[in-house]
Amino acid sequence: MVKRPTIVLLVVLALVVGAYFVIKSHPFNTSGASPTATSSSYLITSADGVLQSLRIDDNQGHTVMIQRDPSKVWVVAKPTPAEADQSLAGAAETQVGALQILTILDTTPDLSTIGLDPPADTIQLTFDSGIQHKLEVGALTPTSSGYYVRFDGAQIYVISQSGIDSLLNLLTAPPYPATATPVFTETPAETPTPEAATPTVSATQATETATP
Repeated sequence: MVKRPTIVLLVVLALVVGAYFVIKSHPFNTSGASPTATSSSYLITSADGVLQSLRIDDNQGHTVMIQRDPSKVWVVAKPTPAEADQSLAGAAETQVGALQILTILDTTPDLSTIGLDPPADTIQLTFDSGIQHKLEVGALTPTSSGYYVRFDGAQIYVISQSGIDSLLNLLTAPPYPATATPVFTETPAETPTPEAATPTVSATQATETATP
């Protein structure tokens, strides 16, 4: 006859084994409303192609746009068309590819609470592959580590603050070539030329001259 403690032990063991297999086949869903952190993902990848144009608009009506001309040289299209500083434009292109995803929001929060209704800034990207992307930039996160960004009108991410700021700075500092500082040389002072003295005629001489 099997003793009662042995039966209880066998039942407990069976429950533990059964729970193990249930958990293994149906893991708990831990996503919920919690964000998923990531440390190595980038918003733009090489699969998008080579950047052809970058446009940034803010909600105050300011716009900056740079694009490649037919010879693949960067030019400033807005606010005032002009040649672009190639190193500054190239740095902006590099920064586009370095936009790091800090967090992926699994659920969409109220857009007004994260500064996306309406967005503070909008970044539009066009690539030589024909791919276009739209980044709507909202508020900084509570820790100020990144901005809430809606990508192509759908997924919301937290993107590194430094990366977004580097692009938004183009609104106030478009990549125009630096204007050469004029060199002023001191002009020597001119030496005044003395005026010829006008002869003075005395009253006596004038009288004598007038008398025949």
